[in-house]
Amino acid sequence: MNHLHALIIGLLQLKGVGRQKVNLLLEMIVEPQNLDLKEIVEIGQTFRIISSQVSPVEIDLSMAYAKRLIDECDELGIQCKSYWDDGFPAGLIFDDHPVLLYYKGDLEILNQPKRAAVIGSRMPSRLGADFAFQAGKILAENNFVVISGLAVGADDYGHRGCLDAGGKTVAFLPSGLTQVYPPSNRGLAEKICDQGGCLVTEYSHHEVVQPYKFIERDRLQSASSHFLIVSNFSPGSGTIHTLDYANKYKIPIYSIPVIYDESRDGFAHISQKQINYQIIKNTELTRVIENY
Repeated sequence: MNHLHALIIGLLQLKGVGRQKVNLLLEMIVEPQNLDLKEIVEIGQTFRIISSQVSPVEIDLSMAYAKRLIDECDELGIQCKSYWDDGFPAGLIFDDHPVLLYYKGDLEILNQPKRAAVIGSRMPSRLGADFAFQAGKILAENNFVVISGLAVGADDYGHRGCLDAGGKTVAFLPSGLTQVYPPSNRGLAEKICDQGGCLVTEYSHHEVVQPYKFIERDRLQSASSHFLIVSNFSPGSGTIHTLDYANKYKIPIYSIPVIYDESRDGFAHISQKQINYQIIKNTELTRVIENY
């Protein structure tokens, strides 16, 4: 059992403790892996990072849960990587970085020098679906790792375009890895891993899907990409969150005229939010990919 992973999981079980407090606390401590959870909580309470109301019983229960969860992950073939481990993906080192990842497949591909996301609506038009597929395909043909969220629609087509070209793709999930979301894409998830890609999440297999987890997942898609290619989307689409994060992290956003024409309301909405994007011809987008 990795003691540091257990400490992180244990901390996250405590009331009022999320990844930002875990990061703040562990960054203060030299070699936290040499301490037990009670000692770390005491430090957190001293600096008012953790509530003084957290009891020794709660700490013991949290650590017991963490150990049990890690044992289950081993049995299920789920691997863990913390921010403080060697080999943590370079693409996920940013201000609001994860503190612990659960994954299946080859996490190392998130260290590859060329990574791009293909995103868009769960209900793309025929042209939008074809664009997402072709974007995933040409990215893979040019040795990009294709990043998306395994959702039905544009995500699905982007992943499949990449796989069709023999490429490797990463799916960031809003769920644990034993209950892949959406269930209809479990076969696609298996194919991603079989072809050398990776499924990644911040959530254990005990956690249920909740709306906020989609938004948190979206930040990982943006932060881990060198640029985003967007297919159809509307003002109410979850795609907006991914684009918003991309703008925050200064990640370029590209699309093409036919998609712009079909999604004018969506692009007008992100313009109002002062999200920067570029509409370029297919040939110019191909050159961006080929010359990156």
